[in-house]
Amino acid sequence: MTEAVPLLSPRSRLTAAFFDHMNAQGLPWVVMNNYEALPHVIPSDIDVSVPPALFARLDGFVQSFAAGQGAQVVQKLWHGNQKCAYVLATGPAGRREFVQLDCFTAFSTKSAPALLPHDELIAGRRRLHNFHVPRPEVELVFTAMRRLFKNDWSERHCARIRELHARIDSPDWLPRRLDWLRPTLEAAIEGDSATASARRDRDWVALRKHAAGNLSARERLSNASVQARRIATRLRYETGQLVILAAPESALGEAALASLDLVFHRRLILTARGTPGLAAKLSLLKRRKGLILVIADNAHPEGQVLARWLSRLGLADLLLVPADDPEPTFVAQHIPLAPTRFGSDADAIEAIIAVQSAKTARAMARGGTQTSGGLR
Repeated sequence: MTEAVPLLSPRSRLTAAFFDHMNAQGLPWVVMNNYEALPHVIPSDIDVSVPPALFARLDGFVQSFAAGQGAQVVQKLWHGNQKCAYVLATGPAGRREFVQLDCFTAFSTKSAPALLPHDELIAGRRRLHNFHVPRPEVELVFTAMRRLFKNDWSERHCARIRELHARIDSPDWLPRRLDWLRPTLEAAIEGDSATASARRDRDWVALRKHAAGNLSARERLSNASVQARRIATRLRYETGQLVILAAPESALGEAALASLDLVFHRRLILTARGTPGLAAKLSLLKRRKGLILVIADNAHPEGQVLARWLSRLGLADLLLVPADDPEPTFVAQHIPLAPTRFGSDADAIEAIIAVQSAKTARAMARGGTQTSGGLR
């Protein structure tokens, strides 16, 4: 009697299809962590190291893949030098699911580029299901460096370090250039997250020194230039959205809004008149994956004033009006957006996804980034 294979959710099917698509390229790549239950269980975003040749054309690659799967690219986030994330929407309308693909060449963190080169990440990789994973000693160092960056050592992380260490055969597995990390790794292997956390400040200094030593003066200058262009690009293109809701806040269910948490990092609900500096703050939030809801039904006259003001400033992206309600007078007179009628949470979520997908497509079409085949 064969064991039943569990049915895959839409996001799991999309993930499995992406792995197959990657394999078809004949290029070396790895899923760096949290891979044990993939694609059935996707605990968070999927960290994938890809070769530079693929990274340079990643926009078109991801867009082509998504189109072939009937999915939508709803976010592109240029995180750092040779680091870019994409959020894809899949599944039937009204029941969308999302997958975030974090793609990079070398492993790096904020203020610490070129920590582990791509060639080192893929060396000795092994196949697991229909994807590839790194050697345990590579994943161990990768995991420890991520904990330094995020400053979040925990018992769970220590347990993973211990598990990976048990799989390593060679006694000299840690490169000499990383000896500064050994005391922290030893503490983690012993399950001592407190000591690992206490060493964070000195380890962070050593981490940055290690990163600086991996780059020549010319490469450091190039990295600074790329980071400046990246920041300018992130400020130019919106990864967030401002929605005017001409209905009570309760018209959109919490579960529906929570389903967008992978698309938008922060949610802000406004009901009152604007304060000095609010427009600038909202404009910045729209460039930092913020979803802003302005409640502007007749029970919130100050929200209506705010909605008119933000619309005149060009900050509003979408106007949602209940399908069974007459259009509020203030909408017809003061809001220069065509109303989008919604009869359910699913309708509203689809409208928000459509706007974000269109924004992402426009930004990707303009190019000028490391993944659009132009900037190096």
